[in-house]
Amino acid sequence: MGADAPVRVGDAVLAAIGAIAARIRELEPAARADEPDAVHQLRTHVRRLRSVLAAYRPLFDRARVEHVRRAYREFGSELGVVRDLEVRARFAEDALDGFDAATPAMRARLVDETWAEYRSTHTRLVELMEGARPEARAAELEAFCADPPVVAGASTAAAPEVGRVLAREARRAVRRAEAADDSLGQLHRARKAARRLRYAAEAVSTPPAEVLGDAARELGAAGERIHDVLGDHRDELVLARFVRRAGAHAAHHGETASGYEQLAVEAESRAAEHLAELGPAVEELGRARRRFRRSIG
Repeated sequence: MGADAPVRVGDAVLAAIGAIAARIRELEPAARADEPDAVHQLRTHVRRLRSVLAAYRPLFDRARVEHVRRAYREFGSELGVVRDLEVRARFAEDALDGFDAATPAMRARLVDETWAEYRSTHTRLVELMEGARPEARAAELEAFCADPPVVAGASTAAAPEVGRVLAREARRAVRRAEAADDSLGQLHRARKAARRLRYAAEAVSTPPAEVLGDAARELGAAGERIHDVLGDHRDELVLARFVRRAGAHAAHHGETASGYEQLAVEAESRAAEHLAELGPAVEELGRARRRFRRSIG
């Protein structure tokens, strides 16, 4: 990227993808060793990779993009099984810490058993991260970065093209968020669109591909807020369902189950509080989108 010539959009996006790929390589040993937050961070960067590839897909050969995205979607799913158990255990711990009716039996069912399942599932993840398939996945990403399958449009100046991509992603995120009702499917679609907007904006507004400035960072932050609101909502609902299932098992074994129902109701109440934040978050995204459109002309 010469100082005297405009940065080409393909070069900018490839720099961002290369940085994400390097971070994935760094995180994989930590995730295998189950270092604190490593599985979470690795899953986040796998999602970041897939989102950036999806947003900037028109710059590259579509088949190659989809091949990489499919390989890392599978990896993300494997990581997600482990991460979801970690989230469930931590949410259960937090809920029980503030719950006066908590009992040792509840803690054993909701926390101890979940951590045991987490450890077993992490062992399986480590097995899945070894061998020919993960090596092929990593090699495919390395080849994509080393010999990028760019198309003609990738040689245009970065800032205008990136601006068009982010404007499109912002429009998509706003529409999905505004159309979302209380159904989990619609909310999940809105969350994914906000996440893709966030990562697409962060990719080109932070080093090593900082071709846009504050307006793009603001757009990414607005997408992040919607993603976080809907993520917290989902996690509380997942906890409520899990607690009710555990309560049913407890009752089947002759244990008192009333505390489980109370805990589930409290989780659903917190979920509703998070969902109430969606409207203001969508309004914030709308304002950020308007400011961004003015900034790119």
